[in-house]
Amino acid sequence: MVNDSEAGSSSLEREREAVPEDRSLANTGRQLFVLYVSMLVTRAGFGSVLLLFPLYLAVGSFGVGIALAAYPLMELISAAPVGRYVDLKGRRRVLILGLLSVSLLTMMLSLTRDFYVVSIIHAIMGFSGAAVTVSSLTMITDLTAVSNRGIGMGGFDFANIMGYALGVTYATAILHFTGSHYAFAFIATGILLLSASILSLMWVSETRHSSAHQKFMVNPLTALDPSTRAILPLWLGLTSILGVVFVLPRSLMETGFRSSQIGFTFALGAFAVGMGSVIFGRMSDKIGRGKTLGIGVVGLVVLLFTTFDVITSLPTGISPRLVPVGLGAFIATATVPSALAYVGDRANRNLRGSAMGIYSMILSLGLVIGNLLGGYSTSVGGLRAILEASAGVLTVSLLATLILLYRSGSLRFRQKQSS
Repeated sequence: MVNDSEAGSSSLEREREAVPEDRSLANTGRQLFVLYVSMLVTRAGFGSVLLLFPLYLAVGSFGVGIALAAYPLMELISAAPVGRYVDLKGRRRVLILGLLSVSLLTMMLSLTRDFYVVSIIHAIMGFSGAAVTVSSLTMITDLTAVSNRGIGMGGFDFANIMGYALGVTYATAILHFTGSHYAFAFIATGILLLSASILSLMWVSETRHSSAHQKFMVNPLTALDPSTRAILPLWLGLTSILGVVFVLPRSLMETGFRSSQIGFTFALGAFAVGMGSVIFGRMSDKIGRGKTLGIGVVGLVVLLFTTFDVITSLPTGISPRLVPVGLGAFIATATVPSALAYVGDRANRNLRGSAMGIYSMILSLGLVIGNLLGGYSTSVGGLRAILEASAGVLTVSLLATLILLYRSGSLRFRQKQSS
């Protein structure tokens, strides 16, 4: 799909990146592990809040939606500036400050049930979340090379996906012991986040970054080349579907699924998606980013067609008809690690934070769109409307990316020039 010969700025740069610079293998592995743990715990905190907010806030569903949306909205606004700061001032301080602030802010939620105060605190948490995500992605790019960056990004996505799932499970377990004392659940979640802060403070060291004497970039998109910008619509479509997933449990229960079925299916699905990211990330290291991204696009097409088939007659439980949908979703996971590794390969060393800031910004925008789309679709047509809207988002985003890739000259099926 994408021309892999363009995946790095030059063959010389690829040779220089054969091994991460001035890092022992053991130290690199330890730092990557801590970064994955930090991301998993951060997303677990957000997943925990997703479950706690509807119980904690004495407002209607719309008010809860506003409070929840404050986090990704602030993450959307702050991701690009944070990425630029990461380039100029360093990665480690941003990571640690982000983790410390999000842990303290989570515990602060236990002090009040005032809707406006809680919304403001949750919005500031979005800024902290952007700091953790952007700095982590940038450091993973620094600590990996073209030869292993795919599996590095696959590990990041695994931690990201599993974090959401574990957060809901963690909050459920805490509520089992504390009952209706929801404040204790926020404190327990904050302590979990604080543990990741201490771990990062002890084991994460700074990676090489650019000089602080660079010019200010008015347009952050200049950190990405045309081929990388072409993947943004597809990335937006994928992250929008992730946002839709957050509202699926309620729709599935209304359709006839039991809560036990939903919990098991989502846990299994999260693990499968995470493992798919690791597997396909490694594959992208072996066969190239473009080919792996193309495999992911095939999975998206399969997902589209099987979803439309399921829409015609929705099952009321676990059905064999859902197997092709799951298979398509699993193959589609190839898009995430290959796209992130592709960005890391092509980004200028001095602009890696800015590049990852853009992709984090799209992630947050997708979550906002997905939450709104999923909530609206649920209110007007239930599960069928959600599936139709999701299929529409995937179709539009895929077509937009294919058109932009064709215009940038990066599609694999273009005619080869004669030597």
